[in-house]
Amino acid sequence: MEGGSYIESSDAFSAFYSVEQPGLIVGKGAGLYVGSSFVVGERGRVTVGEFSIINGCSIICNGRVSIGAHCLIAWSSVITDTWPEDKVALASRRAAMKAVARDPLRCVPIAGPSRSVTIEDNVWVGFGAVIMPGVRLGHGSVIGCRTVVRRNVEPYTVIAGDPPRVVKQLAPDDTSVARNNALREMTKPQLTNLARPPQAHRERAIAITTRDRLK
Repeated sequence: MEGGSYIESSDAFSAFYSVEQPGLIVGKGAGLYVGSSFVVGERGRVTVGEFSIINGCSIICNGRVSIGAHCLIAWSSVITDTWPEDKVALASRRAAMKAVARDPLRCVPIAGPSRSVTIEDNVWVGFGAVIMPGVRLGHGSVIGCRTVVRRNVEPYTVIAGDPPRVVKQLAPDDTSVARNNALREMTKPQLTNLARPPQAHRERAIAITTRDRLK
């Protein structure tokens, strides 16, 4: 864990069995909040990037799950790199449950092959969404509530539904140029503070607000 990161409860790791070093990487300023759970097998590794928020999400990892920086992962969502094969015999399922009962750690056996999940920077995953194995969510994409994602999502794409459909393409407003322009706009009043009387500040604030609402 890097400086400024936050884990609200150790209960999130009651099913964390990774022996990887490290099995969990939490970036600077990231937060893992109540209701989140990490079901991680012996060879699993989960990475959470800087300033990302995991809020009540279940992460199932037997290989690799990577979440980038500045991501928002909402409650009741599921991110999994493992899924049972299409046809699993009843006897096999019964044997797996018996094995769990005999194991004092209650470690659930791997149900199928693992395929890495990658969530790039600045992605928003809505509540109740499910991210399936092998999926890559592109930079700046948005996943609607209750959406089940089985295929890659292109950057700056908003999808929703099951099966998902593209709702909107977003403008790349989180580039370094866009950030610099926003910072320049925000600091303009400070730079002109000595030159403007209080009434001028109020008039300028009203003008900016009106302009933004009319966009």
